[in-house]
Amino acid sequence: MKKLNGYTYTGLLADIASGNQAAFSKLYDLFYPALIRHVVSKINDETAAQDILHDLFLSLWKSRERLSQIESLPAYLYASCRYLIIQHLRKLSLVDKYEDIQSLEIASKEQPLEDRLYYRYLLDKVNQEIDNLPEKCRAIFKMSRNDYMSNKEIAEIPSNFRINRRKSN
Repeated sequence: MKKLNGYTYTGLLADIASGNQAAFSKLYDLFYPALIRHVVSKINDETAAQDILHDLFLSLWKSRERLSQIESLPAYLYASCRYLIIQHLRKLSLVDKYEDIQSLEIASKEQPLEDRLYYRYLLDKVNQEIDNLPEKCRAIFKMSRNDYMSNKEIAEIPSNFRINRRKSN
């Protein structure tokens, strides 16, 4: 077991599990530099990599009571990064597909059948994802995308959305 200034990984995880914020800071300081390099090397986006690591460390802190079950801390952290990178890339893929749909003209008989089928397939996938959104989020999304309403117009609708407009300087 590797020693870390008087700590072992097991001891560090046990201290974090008991709510020791200093131990958590030590974990962060110890692994963040290597993890950020790893994530940036995979996605080539420093901001997204920082978000991924923020999510990782937030998740670790929230589930700190279960950290004692981790057998290999470095392996666990890198596996978690891999999962979050895949999740990030899937999200980007969905955005790209949505942008592809937006850039396509309405399927017409002048377009090849294959293009029309692809358009229909993508449209179905996007609609499935829209249907998975929470009710209020889905309603706002449809007003924005289907009804072409601006954020200001949506915020001014008398409803129970409770959307606050930002004050401009």
